[in-house]
Amino acid sequence: MTDTHSPSSPAAPAFHPLRRARGHTLSPAEQIARELGRAIVRGDYADGERVVEQAVADVFRVSRGPVRDALRLLEQQSLVEISPRRGTFVRAVSLRDVEDMFAIRGALLGLAARFLAERGEDAPLATVEALRAELPRLLAARPFPHVDFVKAVGRLGTGVVQASGSRQLAVTYRDLPHDAIWQLIWMQPEPPDYGRPERRRQAADDYTALVACMRGGRAGEAAEIARRIAETSCREVISHLGGYAGVAALASARG
Repeated sequence: MTDTHSPSSPAAPAFHPLRRARGHTLSPAEQIARELGRAIVRGDYADGERVVEQAVADVFRVSRGPVRDALRLLEQQSLVEISPRRGTFVRAVSLRDVEDMFAIRGALLGLAARFLAERGEDAPLATVEALRAELPRLLAARPFPHVDFVKAVGRLGTGVVQASGSRQLAVTYRDLPHDAIWQLIWMQPEPPDYGRPERRRQAADDYTALVACMRGGRAGEAAEIARRIAETSCREVISHLGGYAGVAALASARG
């Protein structure tokens, strides 16, 4: 029988209290989903382990309603499986999941770059160029602001999608699954990519080339560079994910 997990037990993950400050954009359910999602990816919950709604509600000092909503959000991200009359059970994250996540983001980024190149409108391209210009400035900073660089790269990728002029593409990119995995990968003191100077320079050069292709109307080349950006980052991240107990081995995931 699968063990149950109570977040209030001594071995439980440490959760941050819900933020109720004015202007906070996440609902209680979204905050709970983010905290639980990170715990699952870290390996605080075992694969197949049951998540007890009431125990989670007690930890976050909320009713079971927001917890149920949070678990539904996690089900959409494929981090839990909700079984009627049985409960909610953790699904292990595989390296294949991470590879797929990068491939999908790369494809969407490539499509956005293609749209921008084909349309050739000055204002959206200027917006993207302003975001790209942050990278050389951060590269020159000492000490190197690793987390700020990661955030700048993220803003640039999102900016390309938003500037594409396709509302549907922007919504699809924003609502991609596995947000908890994505957040855990990047929002930490030492993110698993851009740690080496040559890798940082490569990323800045790739985005410079991407913007140049979009400005030059070279849609196919822009889409290929966007795909390569995602693929390169994926390789870097995969090489570091062995440190996360919650990420299953790629070989077993494909077996």
